[in-house]
Amino acid sequence: MSTTPPPPGPYDAPAPRNDGYAAPSAPAAHNAPAAPAYVPPADNRPVLSNRLGLIAFVVSLVAVVGGSIIAFIAGLQSAGVAQYAQQNGSSAGQIDPATVPPGVEQSALAFAVLSVVAFVVYGVFGLWGFIQGIVAAIKRRGRGYGIAAIIIAVLGGIVVIVALGVGTSAGLGSA
Repeated sequence: MSTTPPPPGPYDAPAPRNDGYAAPSAPAAHNAPAAPAYVPPADNRPVLSNRLGLIAFVVSLVAVVGGSIIAFIAGLQSAGVAQYAQQNGSSAGQIDPATVPPGVEQSALAFAVLSVVAFVVYGVFGLWGFIQGIVAAIKRRGRGYGIAAIIIAVLGGIVVIVALGVGTSAGLGSA
């Protein structure tokens, strides 16, 4: 066995000098490797559950649907009170409590309580869905559901107000 290395082939480049006295060399275009193409960084994040966004979406739907149903019922209760506002001849729509029968007082109380409950239900659940939707969208845990929850929570107040108005007009139409 021989300990001497084989002679260099005809196409091998000479070995570079490491003593600091080597002449600067121009880059050899024919020997240089090709520049790698752009490769986007790999997304090695684990796949996360979309449950956070889904819960936000469902909570926002509960806020709008629940608040709308309660507001519609409150609007229906306002029909009995509106009769007395029109009968007193007051242009401001004010009611004299002394002329209102006890059944109408209960209807007015039900209207007030249900209106407040409708907007509290919408407010609490809507805020919950809004905040959790933002968190889900930022953390990429159900981003689509989170964005939908944000939109529903923001625009749901309009739906609740319209439901109150529709309930009121339906109650006045039947009275």
